[in-house]
Amino acid sequence: MSTIHTAESGQTVLLVARASSEAHNLDSLQKLRDALLAQVGSGGKVDFEQVDRIEDGTANLTSAQYDRIIAGPVAPHIVEHSSKVLGNLLLALKPSGKLELSELILGESANLDASPVTRSQNGLVQQLKFAGFVDAEVDCREEVPESVLQELASNSWKIADPSSFVSQAAGHILTASVSAKKPAYNVGAASALLSFGKKSINKGASLGGAEEMPKPKKVWMLNVDSDDEAEIEDQDDLLEEEDLVKPDAAALARPDGEKPKRKACKNCTCGLADGLEVDESMGCKPTQAVKKVAKPVDLVNVKSSCGNCSLGDAFRCSSCPYLGMPSFKPGEKVTLGGSMLHDDFMP
Repeated sequence: MSTIHTAESGQTVLLVARASSEAHNLDSLQKLRDALLAQVGSGGKVDFEQVDRIEDGTANLTSAQYDRIIAGPVAPHIVEHSSKVLGNLLLALKPSGKLELSELILGESANLDASPVTRSQNGLVQQLKFAGFVDAEVDCREEVPESVLQELASNSWKIADPSSFVSQAAGHILTASVSAKKPAYNVGAASALLSFGKKSINKGASLGGAEEMPKPKKVWMLNVDSDDEAEIEDQDDLLEEEDLVKPDAAALARPDGEKPKRKACKNCTCGLADGLEVDESMGCKPTQAVKKVAKPVDLVNVKSSCGNCSLGDAFRCSSCPYLGMPSFKPGEKVTLGGSMLHDDFMP
């Protein structure tokens, strides 16, 4: 498949290829460069860069430098352009610049066990879109001849059994030529704020007349940059002399001369909370809470709630009334023998 690459006068073009794999086609690459130089003229430029240098970061492509980039321009097109290479090519293109890329692809129904070509046509187009290109289209595709596959399997791909691989891959490996464009803006470009206001069209000027449309009048405007405060009214001038006089205690007294009523306490016992007339000079005596006297514990008739009172201190609760007493049978009266004033064991 022979793809014709052209350029316009004054354009800057970049050729991207792998010289090691295309050494036998260096004459075709040089002829293509000479043809492009003749097309761009003295005002244009045609550069060359190896794809390996772009992949490992050795080559630093200038941003928005080229109008057109041609990648994989000559056969056998065995370079699979990675996402990193495509991203650098996008950066090197000018806004709305064009990329022409040729690459080997797998057919739709290809089922090869170990194939050096791993990308299909849809995969290649998707990879270009992921890199940031737009309008990615496959211009043409053509099957790779068996003789070319035999040479690639033996010399470039170093396959152990080239004949067996060629018999399986024949008709399933194709050469595709894809074109894509860079968006009409550069990477990192900032846009001005959108203006949603529409300017009024001067009908008289559009018809060739000298009459202009009247400008709308300004309703009000606050000049914040002006230091002239003559038009601002002083707030102190709005006050009268009687507004500045401080009131005395007599003016603040109740009109009937009575004192304000006292509010009832929270635990009121004098009847003020019930609306009764009381002597407010005497304060309330809040009620005192009656303390409940704990009843003595009946150690004889006590009923166990847990059922462990008769088992001993190891099983009793911390508040058990039988703490310190020996174990006993449920319902049995607990008695302590002997005298509590003498030791059980005498020396």
